[in-house]
Amino acid sequence: MADSAANDILSPKGRANYSISPIAPRLTDLRGKRIGLLDNKKANADIVLDELGRVLEAEYGATVVLRLQKPDTARPASGYGYIDRLVDGVDAVINAYGDCGSCTSWCIHDSVDLEKRGIPVATINTDEFASLGQFDAIAKGLPGLPIVTVPHPIGDNLEPEARAKARDAAGGIVAALTGDARDVEQSFTNRYITRDAADRKEGLVCAL
Repeated sequence: MADSAANDILSPKGRANYSISPIAPRLTDLRGKRIGLLDNKKANADIVLDELGRVLEAEYGATVVLRLQKPDTARPASGYGYIDRLVDGVDAVINAYGDCGSCTSWCIHDSVDLEKRGIPVATINTDEFASLGQFDAIAKGLPGLPIVTVPHPIGDNLEPEARAKARDAAGGIVAALTGDARDVEQSFTNRYITRDAADRKEGLVCAL
């Protein structure tokens, strides 16, 4: 006779407990503001940030006052004292960039760290990793973290193409750093979480 006792089915998926935080206040505009460039040492990150800094200075009146390159992509910027230096020395940060699993996660980690200390950040991910970046931001309690995308890939682009992609992203960078924080937060919340991306996350699969 078959056993009719009910069996519990356990889900292998974990549940993370986290509190939701708002993004940092944004700037009214960039004129006269001090910009920091945080380079995570991915290929062409320095070129992308250099071009964005040039555009923000030439077209928006900002001044790049601090350029920092992490010695190791897969380590927190706080471990090198960079978060403190940025908090003490700039009005806003551009953080580049995420185009793989680990570098995206650490890029988001650094941006969340800065945002929670009151510094507005524009975080650059390639479009293939924007949804992963957004899921990471949600897991860290900052679902409205502004993530600006550039076309994937970028690491193996020649310099002219990398600079062109940076110029195309400049408007998004400005939108991420300026305006009413509530409006900016709302515009970025769930922006990259399509049904397909959500299904992949639920299935514990990271598309490469």
